[in-house]
Amino acid sequence: MKGKLEANLWKILLYNISQRRQFVPIMAIFFLSLPDTTAQQIGIYSGAGALVAFLFEIPTGYFSDSFGHKATLIISKLCMIVASLALIFARALPEFILASAFISLGFAFQSGTSSAITHDTLHSLKREKEYGKISSQISANASFVSMLFIIALPFLTPIDIRLPFWIVLGLDIIGLLVVLTITTPPSEKHHQQHAHQSIFQLVKQFNNPRLLAFSLFTGAIAGFFLAGNAFREAFLQSLGFPIIFIGFVMGLSRLIWFVVGHKTEWLEKFSLEKIMAAEIVIFPLFFILVTWISNPYLAGIFFVIVMGYFWGRGQLLENYFIKNYIKKPRYKATLLSIDSQISSLIQAGAAFGVGFFMQQSYRAGFIAMGVALFVILLFLYPKIFPKKITKKK
Repeated sequence: MKGKLEANLWKILLYNISQRRQFVPIMAIFFLSLPDTTAQQIGIYSGAGALVAFLFEIPTGYFSDSFGHKATLIISKLCMIVASLALIFARALPEFILASAFISLGFAFQSGTSSAITHDTLHSLKREKEYGKISSQISANASFVSMLFIIALPFLTPIDIRLPFWIVLGLDIIGLLVVLTITTPPSEKHHQQHAHQSIFQLVKQFNNPRLLAFSLFTGAIAGFFLAGNAFREAFLQSLGFPIIFIGFVMGLSRLIWFVVGHKTEWLEKFSLEKIMAAEIVIFPLFFILVTWISNPYLAGIFFVIVMGYFWGRGQLLENYFIKNYIKKPRYKATLLSIDSQISSLIQAGAAFGVGFFMQQSYRAGFIAMGVALFVILLFLYPKIFPKKITKKK
């Protein structure tokens, strides 16, 4: 059993690699190459995907905790296969909406579940204390492999712009075969014997003001950042960035992610309070500054650094969430999904809203996102880390 459980870790790594949508750098460009398409419609299909994520985030997490993490990961892979096929045969906006919806559904089934099965595997191996380090390394290693694909795939577009989608479909099939061999950890079976709770009882845990503020803070950053990502490649191409090099932006950000994921101790030298205080400035300022850069390569470097940091520090925040806010081991996937759903809701609103500004100009869209995000973060931060006020005597 120990050997099978240890094998889960590399299988989860392969699953995570197959879940990455390496075609993202060319998805918007492919869409705009089709007849009668506009930049505003990018906001429509990305917003539709975010809306699906919002609607299914909690139910899929609850499904995972109730019917098993392995079964949920299998469904997740099937959703990704449908999404890849939709893009391969896409001819207009409806197919992109369908693909975006199934990508979001695939991620919704994955969200919380991948982390939960990793945590349960380590718990069964009596290595639970290593969760933060190992989960960061799995995520970082997946991002490194993803980087290679992301950089390489755009070079295939001169042959056929749909070829990258075929390759990702192949990875999806491999991922499905791998996840079918994952061993269910004994600790997961033990957790399922605990008292049953409804979704509404679990949602009530977010009545904790600090927990809610924490989730809104991290969700706002993720929501705005992911909404902006839908326009990233189109924005860079408008500056003159060559399409065959567009994969380097997302790819090299994965390299930063790889480094940060393997060196989380660098971030852990600072308190989470200081890290989140810095992020009040980092992310909004990025959205605003990048619009004033006319050099496409310099703008690309900005995206690489900030994207790499954004993804790299994700497991640090997740580990903090698990340690401080998850009190019911059986419902890890559900509670992580509730946290992710907040991000999906904000992303949906941001994607639909920013689409209007992006139609006017990319600069207007990114500036609007930067200003709105700054106001939101500035409002939420004091609620996460309230200062004690002492009266002078």
